[in-house]
Amino acid sequence: MGEKFFTNQNQQKLLVELNNEMCTADEVCFVFPFISKAIINKIETSIKHCWMHKIPIRIITTTFDDLAEYNNLLELTRLVTTYDNIQIKVEDNLEKRSERIHIKASLFKRFHGISTVILGSSNLTYKGMVTGREWNIKLTAKNNSNLVTEIIAEFEHLWNEVLVDFNDEIARNYLLERISQNQSLRITTMFNHTATEILTIRKYLYDFQKVIVAKLQYRRRCGKKAHLVIMATGTGKTVVAAFDYLHQLQENNHQTLKLLFLAHQKEILDQALQTFRNVLMDQTFGEVMYEGKVTHNQTHVFATIQTMATRLPQFAADHFDVVIFDEAHHIAAAIFDQVFNYFQPQQILGLTATPEREDGKSIKKYFLDEYAEELRLWDAVNQRLLCPFDYYCIDDNTVDLTGVDLKADNELFKKLNTKARNELLLKMIDKYIGLYAKPVALIFCVTTEHAKLVATFLRTKHLRADYLTSENRDHRTRILHEFKTGRINYLCVVNMFNEGIDVPEINTIILLRPTNSKTVYLQQLGRGLRKTELKSRLEVYDLISNIDSKYDITVGIKNLYDSKLTSIKGLLANEGLPYNCTITLEQCSQKIILNNLRKWYDNRARIKTHIREYYQKYHEAGLKHLLYDYDLSLYQFYNYVNDFYVKIGRNITHYHQNENNTNRNKNILKQFLFLDSYPIINYFILRLSQTLAADAINLEYDNLLITSLLYEVTSMNVFTQLFPNYLTIPDLVTYFIEQHQVIVAELLLLLQYKLEHETLKMYSVTTTPLLQGSTYTVKQVLSVIGRTNFLLSRGELRIIAFQAGYLTFDQTKQVILADEDGTGYGKLTKYLPNQEIFYWSIPEVMTIANKLVRDLQNSTITKYLFLQNKINLKWPNLGLKLYSFVGFGQYNTMLTDKYLTAKFFVQDEQE
Repeated sequence: MGEKFFTNQNQQKLLVELNNEMCTADEVCFVFPFISKAIINKIETSIKHCWMHKIPIRIITTTFDDLAEYNNLLELTRLVTTYDNIQIKVEDNLEKRSERIHIKASLFKRFHGISTVILGSSNLTYKGMVTGREWNIKLTAKNNSNLVTEIIAEFEHLWNEVLVDFNDEIARNYLLERISQNQSLRITTMFNHTATEILTIRKYLYDFQKVIVAKLQYRRRCGKKAHLVIMATGTGKTVVAAFDYLHQLQENNHQTLKLLFLAHQKEILDQALQTFRNVLMDQTFGEVMYEGKVTHNQTHVFATIQTMATRLPQFAADHFDVVIFDEAHHIAAAIFDQVFNYFQPQQILGLTATPEREDGKSIKKYFLDEYAEELRLWDAVNQRLLCPFDYYCIDDNTVDLTGVDLKADNELFKKLNTKARNELLLKMIDKYIGLYAKPVALIFCVTTEHAKLVATFLRTKHLRADYLTSENRDHRTRILHEFKTGRINYLCVVNMFNEGIDVPEINTIILLRPTNSKTVYLQQLGRGLRKTELKSRLEVYDLISNIDSKYDITVGIKNLYDSKLTSIKGLLANEGLPYNCTITLEQCSQKIILNNLRKWYDNRARIKTHIREYYQKYHEAGLKHLLYDYDLSLYQFYNYVNDFYVKIGRNITHYHQNENNTNRNKNILKQFLFLDSYPIINYFILRLSQTLAADAINLEYDNLLITSLLYEVTSMNVFTQLFPNYLTIPDLVTYFIEQHQVIVAELLLLLQYKLEHETLKMYSVTTTPLLQGSTYTVKQVLSVIGRTNFLLSRGELRIIAFQAGYLTFDQTKQVILADEDGTGYGKLTKYLPNQEIFYWSIPEVMTIANKLVRDLQNSTITKYLFLQNKINLKWPNLGLKLYSFVGFGQYNTMLTDKYLTAKFFVQDEQE
């Protein structure tokens, strides 16, 4: 099993090697842009072997173009529908991008042996594997351990990128249908010699969009009727809205749901209507209502907000079941109020890139004062949905804006419209772009007059420049065409380009005016972040000058960094930026920017000092406001504060009677912080708020709750010290609530926040808190499997201090808490959910004759399988072990190659 070199001149040895490797691997991973039926036929015996032995196969491939000429997608469909061990993801090259997948590699992972990799020039085609002139090499982990590990890690990174899940029947059928239509259109074009446009509307969801649609479904199940979704420009807000509407139809048994889609520009409406028609596969769906156009059936209406405001009397208040407001932040407040308050639909959805309006007001109040889901610009770029950027902060010493109102355009124009500043712009272009370069550059100016003057100046320097403002919008079509085709390289604009006009080819953004508006900043930056086949990245040039101290010059730049970044050192090292992005600070700009960013991060780290201010202003509701204002997750907050909100907000230095009878509040909070199932959290909220009906009390849920509250109780002695009369207390939960009012108040805030802001796991059967996929602390695990019980059989109270990763009790139950890829007895632990196989490496000191091994092999003992959840490991102050319930284990065999490793088949239900 050493290194080898293959040329296809040695009697198909590459294909023989491929088959041999597949049959001896524990997992097979392929990356090939092209895959042919001929080669699938030649490796199908190995595929069947993997299927019979539950060896997972993961394949990454591409459509190459929008016709899939070199890829047999129908054959791949047969594979995923025939073999349940195969997962396939497809890079859809409908959306032309510069970073297409060209990798050709096969990875063979072995948990008990030596992993290998074959990579080179061959596709998974007959020419690539048999007849073509190809070079390929085989590497082994024995001789190239670090390299093989790095290749495997890169595959995992690629697997988690935005690709089409070919195992998802809906996504697969959408992709196949569009490609089939495009192939037919090309044939028609060839014979009829007429230009036919290839279909370019994607009709499936990316993974990040699925998360948003799932969150909207979750919120509806929770009884919420208004939802505000924040997504960066270019990430498919309308596609999400269309699929969400489709899901609502499915939830409503496909009965008609009257739809109203509102936007402020007809171009947005036309695009939205076509998106809905394609997603719903109904080209007759919907009607537009703008510029005098009249709807006929008024069932699915796409209208401008301005037109709808004049036609409200034509509709009853409850006429529409679903109302969608697109680009809500730009709708005039008075008209928005009028239309919003008139209609009374079952569901309201708001779509926007930023929730703040340009006048400083927020539209959040219209949507239950919360965000349903938010995809920030950082996440969109980091997930490669938008193109990476190089950001340059340019020193602007030509002007001092101290004392200038940044919202006073005329005053700002007078300050910025100088010869010296224009010369600085030219110098910057010469230094960074090149005077003879031909960028597609958008220059954001202060006013219409400013845009005209800058364009004129650049033309005098022999640069191809023009302007597009409200004054010359009649020439918009011509100007945009010349801009897209390179006849104009520098287009000077004010606000017209902030929204509604899409030129993906833009590869350069120049910011000539400072802004204190996050909305304006993100809209401007978003104009250049769209991906194209020829554009590899965006260049941004931001002229930085001194501004008044009451403004935050980094209001936009902060959005370029990961919200989890907490150190100014990380900023200096370009850490915290999205994938493949950079920021370059010139000398004076560095001083200005870093001073402002330092204040921001220092405030986040010292957030404890601001809690009282928020509590005084908002009381208990201040927690959610504080988290949003400081861009913090619930986990970050408790990690930074290392205390809790209510105590600090109320300025409690010592507790009065019944406020709190324990000194370990933070550790109690940690027991609840990582819960992720709706039934458990909802029950806890009702119970702690004492609003749960007596006949709805569930002793198993109560036991989980009291176990979490009494996490520190590890023996009967400790328990009886806390509750000396526990045998006579009728309700331990109520007793705890009465004795710990402050900690209970904090828990209610924490749990309610999770209920409203996280997408919790939903379950159809919830009679027991042992829920597959749910996350628990070790104490909670012991509760849900019945090992720790504070409520039943009080005379024989069960309390245990659990240290090891396994336990057999009652002669009928065995719990395994497995640490995947850990040390000690976690070396070879692995859970393969698609194959429903669970490997657990037992402690090294044990032998095949050990009682634990005999218990594992005993079919009369129920096995509860839990796998470590590492969600909290990044927060040092929240250290505790978390485990997710995988399912019940059916023992299969004991592997003894290197370590003793038990293999289980995972079952959803207990036998």
